[in-house]
Amino acid sequence: MTSTIEGVAKSRIGRGTVRGFRTLVAATGVMMLNGCLLTSPYWNQEFEDHTDAIPMQAFTFDASEQVRFECAKAYHGGLYPSATTATWVLVGNATPQSQPLLDSYSAGVHGARRLSTLPATCWRFDPANSIWYAAVRATQNELVADGQNYFYTFTKAGLECLGREVGKAASWTGWIGKSCTASQYYTIFRAVS
Repeated sequence: MTSTIEGVAKSRIGRGTVRGFRTLVAATGVMMLNGCLLTSPYWNQEFEDHTDAIPMQAFTFDASEQVRFECAKAYHGGLYPSATTATWVLVGNATPQSQPLLDSYSAGVHGARRLSTLPATCWRFDPANSIWYAAVRATQNELVADGQNYFYTFTKAGLECLGREVGKAASWTGWIGKSCTASQYYTIFRAVS
């Protein structure tokens, strides 16, 4: 019996079935998390000046909807004045690239990016440490709990985890379940002037 299973697994049909199963698993994993990542800015990233343009990079499996980048005031401990009362301001929209970036199993992601100066209303100066703080989130109009699909965000170590796990699995979903994310909602960063 074992040799029969090994024989099927080694055959072309067996390999194709395994490849198809891996693609199905990857697609299922993507549907569970809605396939959205915000990789820049990352949590606690430090910029030189709060008036400089901030790079915003997102990845999505849905190229049919624009990615919306928004910002809000923050401080070192979270959103300001609080997560429930923070005011999110539109920075701008970005159209995901039409050609997907493919992994080894033909699953594709689409990048969406924007380089923008944030509105002054999104920055908060903390006089205790002379640092400016802001938060950014990315959303897409998809049907989830509140009508928005929020993108997962990362710390610098989380980005390293993301790259390592995607590389090891040769799959965009290789990072799932590996504790790579920082949050499912927004990222906070700072500027020294």
